[in-house]
Amino acid sequence: MGEVLRGCVLPDTFYPVENLRAYLDFGSQRSYRKGEAVLLPDEVLGKMIFVLSGRLKVSTITPDGREKFIYSAGQYCLMDRLFSFEEDHILIMAVEDSKVCFFTKEQLLMAFKQDEELIIDVLRNFASKVYYFLNQTNELNLYSPSVRILRLIYELYKSKGKYKNNTWEINAYLPNKSISEITGLHYVTVSKIFGYLKRQKIFKKTKTKIIIYDVERLKSLIDEGITY
Repeated sequence: MGEVLRGCVLPDTFYPVENLRAYLDFGSQRSYRKGEAVLLPDEVLGKMIFVLSGRLKVSTITPDGREKFIYSAGQYCLMDRLFSFEEDHILIMAVEDSKVCFFTKEQLLMAFKQDEELIIDVLRNFASKVYYFLNQTNELNLYSPSVRILRLIYELYKSKGKYKNNTWEINAYLPNKSISEITGLHYVTVSKIFGYLKRQKIFKKTKTKIIIYDVERLKSLIDEGITY
């Protein structure tokens, strides 16, 4: 029988491969300070990157030099740099003090021989990434900017919301810049949409949480859209 995985709402870590911790002796470990590059654009690493602690940010550098966010990698995220694509221009930075373990193809195969279930864990990790980005492509094709924002908030409510004092709270550090990067919308557009939702007393966002006052109204706006 097939296994049903929960999709990720945010592009962060995806399916952690915790069991790879047992084989750290096969790889090589290194620590990075916040702001230090783990991988530079067009660098051919030929290794998998396994995050032991901290957090990395994966971006691509556009032809005009802009950095475009792809996803964040937290503890036990496995990142593929065994394979590089021509002109992928991937940049991986430590956004916190971090420690990683690098695995070559040969080292990874040694771990797989010790524990074949690891292969399934790695497939889950990559399947969750593929599903997330396929879903993002559908969102871009099917929904307006305002609806994409509303759907993101609603999915966060369903997955992380906690009822408190007649409101729903989502504990998440999500600055407008991050939401802009996740949804592919301009920062100004995100700010305008959030301003409208706050004025309508549907929700407000603080530095560390999102507070939803009217879930039903939020849900109905997903079908209606908003003019901001």
